[in-house]
Parts: sequence; C-alpha cells; structure tokens
Amino acid sequence: VTMELADGRVHCVECVGGDGSSARALRGVLVNCARALPFMRQSIPKGFTAVKDACMVHDWDRVALPIDGREGAVQQLRARLDQTVDVHAALAFWSLLGFILVHGDWLIPRPTDMIDLVRPLVHHD
Repeated sequence: VTMELADGRVHCVECVGGDGSSARALRGVLVNCARALPFMRQSIPKGFTAVKDACMVHDWDRVALPIDGREGAVQQLRARLDQTVDVHAALAFWSLLGFILVHGDWLIPRPTDMIDLVRPLVHHD
C-alpha cells in the first residue's frame, strides 16, 4: 500500500513544542486536497447549518443526552429551530464530519466538553 498526499511529499507536524506553522501548512494542503473533490462544490442545507450552530451555542445541561424522548436533543433543537429541518439527518451529517458525536441513541453535542471531563482521569498521578 502506498500513501501519497497531494504532491507526493510527506508532511511532518511538530505538535508539542512548535510554533504551529507546520500544522497550519498541513491544514492548507488538506484543505486544497478536499476542495479538489467533486462533491465539495455542493452546498450544505441551511437547516443543517442551523442544527450545528444550535448544538455549539446551546447551554446544554449535560455533556451527553438522549437523542429522542421528551427531554431529548431533537426536542430541544426543534424548539429552537425551524420545524421543517430534519434534525436526525442533520445530526447524522455533522457526526460524520466530527463536529458532534452520535453514538447509538446518545448525542454529545460538543465532544470537546467530554474530552475536558475525561482528561483529568487519564492524566491522574
């Protein structure tokens, strides 16, 4: 198996003590590769964007919550958004892109919040 990125070069990233320039350079290469994909010209439905934005700014009372049910994420999001938005499809879309995490019947609207909770357990003495 041969792995090749963009122009065939290997891109190394200093992620511990660097100034961030190598990570920015790699991001630029990845963005250019992604833009060359044929489906990248398709627009994202406004309702999907509204769901992502609501997940990011909503003051959730829990880090993880059920997707469905009386107090589930879908009900809370529908209360804030246009009722025509397919919230389930939007959650699945953004989960595939890594903005949110959907696992079974559970939603983690901001995965970084979960990481912040788990980090002290992983780095304990």
